[in-house]
Amino acid sequence: MVSIKEMLKMQPLTEEEKASRHILGRLYGPIATSKESTRNGRKYNAELWNKATTDDIFKEKVATKSLFLELGHPLDGREETDMEKVCACIPEMPKIVNDDLYAYVDILDTPSGRLLKTFCDYGFIPGISSRGSGDIMANDEVDPETFFLETWDIVQLPAVKKAR
Repeated sequence: MVSIKEMLKMQPLTEEEKASRHILGRLYGPIATSKESTRNGRKYNAELWNKATTDDIFKEKVATKSLFLELGHPLDGREETDMEKVCACIPEMPKIVNDDLYAYVDILDTPSGRLLKTFCDYGFIPGISSRGSGDIMANDEVDPETFFLETWDIVQLPAVKKAR
């Protein structure tokens, strides 16, 4: 069982902070790991996460506050983000701590963001799961050379157990 300390959890914000950021709330916690395989048996190593988060497109998304998350993974298999389904944004570069990736997630005042905030207020501990593509090597590792990270999404059951 993941300890409460490691889970995505609401961060205290004053009403002024919420208004100035135009957000409903902020989460913070682990969003990925290179320590263990995902529930579907995939391995994402530290090189992959380092390469993905230093990619010019990724850095541009962070710099322009457009690293948007949807509420749930797209059911149609698309990789690109549908801005009408956005619930949150990762506002700054994720940090690597002991081979885990940690990030702030701002809940935006959108229809999906309001739904997410309602779920969190109810007690839901959101999961977060990456959305991207890349080749799978023989050892079930995702190839860092071919991996492209589109974003993360808020989900009920994350592929990485501790990404809550």
